[in-house]
Amino acid sequence: MRMRGMKLRVALMALAIAGASFTMPAAHAEGGPKIITGWMPYWMTSQTKPAGITNAVANADILKDVSPFWFSAVAGGPAGVTVKFNPNFGSAEANSAWAVGQLRGAGLAILPSIADGSGKGRMAATLADPPKRGLHIAEIVNLVTSRGYDGIDLDYETFAFTDGRASWPATQPNWTAFVTELSAALHAQGKLLSVTIPSPCDVANKCGGTNGYWVYNLAGIAGPSDRIRIMTYDFHVGSPGPIAPIGWVTASMLYATTQAPANKLTVGVPAYGRTWTKKNGSSYALSGVCPPAASSGSIRTAYTSLTSSASLTAAEIPAFLTSIGKTPADIQWDPVSQENWIEYNKNVNWTDGSGAAQTCVAQRIMWWIGPQAALVRTQLVGQLGLNSAGFWTIGGDDPAMWPLLRGYSASMAPAVTAVAITAPTTATFNTIGTIAAVATSQGAPVTGVDAALQFQSGGKGAWAPIATAPLAVDGTVTFAPTFTAGGKWRIFIPAAAGRGEQVSDAKQIDVSSLVKANAKKPVVKAKSKLVIRVVALPAQAGQAVIIQEQRAGTWVRVAKSSTLSTGVARVAFVAPKAKGAHTYRATASSMGSLSFGVSEEFTVTVQ
Repeated sequence: MRMRGMKLRVALMALAIAGASFTMPAAHAEGGPKIITGWMPYWMTSQTKPAGITNAVANADILKDVSPFWFSAVAGGPAGVTVKFNPNFGSAEANSAWAVGQLRGAGLAILPSIADGSGKGRMAATLADPPKRGLHIAEIVNLVTSRGYDGIDLDYETFAFTDGRASWPATQPNWTAFVTELSAALHAQGKLLSVTIPSPCDVANKCGGTNGYWVYNLAGIAGPSDRIRIMTYDFHVGSPGPIAPIGWVTASMLYATTQAPANKLTVGVPAYGRTWTKKNGSSYALSGVCPPAASSGSIRTAYTSLTSSASLTAAEIPAFLTSIGKTPADIQWDPVSQENWIEYNKNVNWTDGSGAAQTCVAQRIMWWIGPQAALVRTQLVGQLGLNSAGFWTIGGDDPAMWPLLRGYSASMAPAVTAVAITAPTTATFNTIGTIAAVATSQGAPVTGVDAALQFQSGGKGAWAPIATAPLAVDGTVTFAPTFTAGGKWRIFIPAAAGRGEQVSDAKQIDVSSLVKANAKKPVVKAKSKLVIRVVALPAQAGQAVIIQEQRAGTWVRVAKSSTLSTGVARVAFVAPKAKGAHTYRATASSMGSLSFGVSEEFTVTVQ
């Protein structure tokens, strides 16, 4: 996702990150947050050219999501624009299906990008027409849902680089409405919306108002968007210089955090370099016998080779440096922009009009974002609280950057919180019990936060909040809930600065019915009618009730019944003929979320 034609001439700012270095702070724990995202162009996502997919899968542990650069909005259809696979993406259906399978297998969220390739003014016209805008939204939502994507990424750059600034006052409100409406439609389907925009700061580092690429209305789209990716690169395109000087990148992202929640923002990082021919004044720095600019055919081709700029992926640069005879020791580091650069000579052999062989030498310079520079820009994620660093491209990256990014991610990992819970395994309905826990982190008690007691009825479904209480200075907390149903209980400890959230193991507590029973007459005659009144709580109709008599140390069933809606059961049976005291109890069967309940023993005297 290159910012086509952007020519920025900005004085490098003194706003470089204080203390920025390449030293990794010690990690708190194994693994860290997922802080990387990026785009994988269609020419790197096929089964024959899979670098984008291969690199994403290999580094899925630190990737928040990925955006295959597959789709284009082109002119046509009832909306005026229609979304199709990029026509240059060969075997698009087969290759995209293969790529999705690989990415899904690695557990990656997929938000494909749609680039605006509809031509000057076409997308702006569609967005200005509410019915057509609605059709465009419906097509995007259908694309996402029918293909099972996690969301979509909009890369509508035509407004900025083709339509012209005069169109922006009319386009901005329509664009804002489009993003708002598309977000609502995607969110209704449980999908995400990512929006990719140029830097909001202009060539003089003025931000806001009508400065920068204000047509994209950063503040206006901040609410509905889930991600806002800012293309903080291509600072220099037509003339030599840093591609993404850290001062400008930092200023852009600092301003962005005043317009949108930082945790929605992605800082763009270029995984490429550019090479130019230097100039002496207005003339190219050429020596030897050189072809004239006013030429044609092979002579013109030679001149173009000597003077044109070129780009290389970060993955290609190590081999390129070797091809021009440069070693790592020759690579320069610019401490202001915090980028790499190198100068070299390019020899071009050509044949003049008389057929004589000639040689011309161009003095070239290349700037690029190497692994260390990629790290510096990624560190803005932690320094500014950003969502992620987004790389153009994944697949064109230098493999040497990934260990640095992974190390930085690990350094951001919060300290682990441990929560040990104690709880009974059984309880009786409507009784109060004790559930306690102790929370520690790195061997020390966790304090200063409120713990939350949570309950899951029946051991399934959502967890419901029951109570909160502050952790004591020794990291302990005690709750005294009233048990009314069986289920699982756990204690949640929220995160704090430098420490992660944690939840205890879930403890199953079976709650039995509260059963009360007594004889209507505590003294009866032998073989007379004996009536027992049983109450089982909570009241449930149809709960089986059994009366048991203790005989020779064993409980023997003597009668049964079931409860009314009041929870009361009347159980009648013939009293035994043996005279003396007889010991009984009542039981209530398991029902709903309640387990088997037993009453206290009671005695009936038979005369």
